[in-house]
Amino acid sequence: MIFKADMYVKSEKELGKKFTIVAFGLLMLVIVFSTYLHHFQPHVLKVPSVTDVSTWRNPSFEQTNIYERMTDAEIEKMRADGIPGRGLLPVIFDSQGDLTAFLFASLCFLHARRHFGQWMASCFLIGSFIFTGLQESIAILLGRFTAGAAYVDAAQHVTYGTYFFCKGSLWFIETPVAVCLSWFWIAYACVWIARKVFPKMSLLARAAIGGLIALNIDLWLDPVATSPEFMQWVWARGDQIRILGINHSNFVGWFILIFWFAIIWEWLPRLADRMGRFKASFAFITIILVSDMGMLIYLILHNTIIVAGLLSLLGKSDIYFPQGW
Repeated sequence: MIFKADMYVKSEKELGKKFTIVAFGLLMLVIVFSTYLHHFQPHVLKVPSVTDVSTWRNPSFEQTNIYERMTDAEIEKMRADGIPGRGLLPVIFDSQGDLTAFLFASLCFLHARRHFGQWMASCFLIGSFIFTGLQESIAILLGRFTAGAAYVDAAQHVTYGTYFFCKGSLWFIETPVAVCLSWFWIAYACVWIARKVFPKMSLLARAAIGGLIALNIDLWLDPVATSPEFMQWVWARGDQIRILGINHSNFVGWFILIFWFAIIWEWLPRLADRMGRFKASFAFITIILVSDMGMLIYLILHNTIIVAGLLSLLGKSDIYFPQGW
């Protein structure tokens, strides 16, 4: 019986290892294909130009949040020179670059492997990468191709689109690989901190704390990354509540995504006990894909019903914290 148990454990480890190899391989293929499309066939996904902002559609340059934050001189410079800090070296080496994200992600992956094992660490990396990359890309492409998130302000100005990323050397669909890797290491660090500081709390409480920690990080990170000096990405001027010049749904999404991801990741050992690591791995990815669709539906309802209803009760058309951003 002991021999059979040892063989079962060994078999499960091998299946988990095979899943990791297959998943990483497929992920690399998607990244290579997406990067090729983004840089060499930009017309396929209507990738906005980084050199000529006058060609932007859904949203146009004038329909972005960043346009409101720029001085007249900065606007003219953008129209003449395009996005600041572009080029391969700045994109790879700056604070949001591929190399920086890869280094931090590598450190967190090694930490996760040491404390949770190869399989759990791989599931966190692969799962979070797909979770955020797919969520971001669908939201970007829906806005770009269907004029989603159309918004009419009090003066009847219409804004179309959602947002898009301006910089990246490697891409996962329409999300820079650096963003996916950054989401991984931030999410992992926040989940780990919540586990260490509050070990006796319930899973739901720890997940909520991890989400709040990530939300606080994002509150100071994104306003810098989206500033006129960096412009890692730009938002359409279509959200009725803005915080530090950024659509509030961005922060809502950060909290919910990390809160829910922490829960399903910590459920993994239970899934593995019930169905084995190989099946549990695919169940995990399936839950992530379904969750992405559910999250998009929720955010649409959140903006069109919940926020609209709240502002109607307050007798306001929009709220900006602080004013002028």
